[in-house]
Amino acid sequence: MIFDRDIRHRVAVPTPTLPRPTVGAVAVNRARWGDLAAVSRLQRRAFRPALAYGFGTLIVLRALPNVRFLVARRGGAVIGCAIGDRHDGQTRVINVAVDPDARRRGVATALLRALERELPRGDLLLMVEVENLGAQALYRAEGYLPVGSAADYYGRGRGGIWMQKGRDGADDAPPKLRV
Repeated sequence: MIFDRDIRHRVAVPTPTLPRPTVGAVAVNRARWGDLAAVSRLQRRAFRPALAYGFGTLIVLRALPNVRFLVARRGGAVIGCAIGDRHDGQTRVINVAVDPDARRRGVATALLRALERELPRGDLLLMVEVENLGAQALYRAEGYLPVGSAADYYGRGRGGIWMQKGRDGADDAPPKLRV
């Protein structure tokens, strides 16, 4: 607990912590072609330049038939995205990004859960940066467990942690989006 000193009385008083307000009405839907410019801006706000997906990468991901690409909107504005796929027999969460001004309000959780419903059944795998403790906490809360690590995955001196969530079933047909 952090304490400030009240000079007049010389006693420690707790610093009030204000709860962050909830996001309000957030809609999670499949990304449209017209969303990609906003998602590109979101990527640049959410990640450092080396990790942010560029517009061209987003176009390719949106075009691939095995990729599920979702966006979260509040009041029509894109405030988050989640991207996943099935590749070489593995179902993967590739990217989860939330605008810094909308973080810690349930947007990433809503995106991750919606993406999991969209992806084929079977275990899910993702990579998270060692330093990204907030994302690691989110993934653990959603049932992902660390299963390995990769040195320098995110660049020199920036390791990654593989996390996996076990799911029952191996149905290759994705369930309908229910958001």
